[in-house]
Amino acid sequence: MASNSDTVSDSHTNSLSNRSESQPDNDFTHNELKGWLLKRGRLSRKWKKQWFQLKNCDLYYGNTSEQSSLKKKIPLTNADLSEANVDKKQYAFRIKSKENGRTYYMQAENESEQNDWMQAICFAKAAGSHGSNSQACVIQ
Repeated sequence: MASNSDTVSDSHTNSLSNRSESQPDNDFTHNELKGWLLKRGRLSRKWKKQWFQLKNCDLYYGNTSEQSSLKKKIPLTNADLSEANVDKKQYAFRIKSKENGRTYYMQAENESEQNDWMQAICFAKAAGSHGSNSQACVIQ
């Protein structure tokens, strides 16, 4: 009986790992997620559609979904993740990388997509810290 109540209470927390098993065509595999997001340019501040792929503790991105185009990387170890109120964009979030000192702004298409990305990034970030100063996955 305890496992039944555990399943109910943990269903939201474990949603990322469970999806890949139940839906083989889904983009989720452990801490891996991929898809299109809008990203604000560092200098031009223009929003551009980019393909993102979360792998381990890094977020790669480029102009197309081709593996060879994913040359840019956002290091997530010790990064700050939060929703962002920028350029009056809905479903925007911010990653502030402590490794390279940059702040990245991304926008998802809808609230569900934003939550999926933020949750997956948070889990990847936590996994990358290897338990040192381990902290719960709290999205600000």
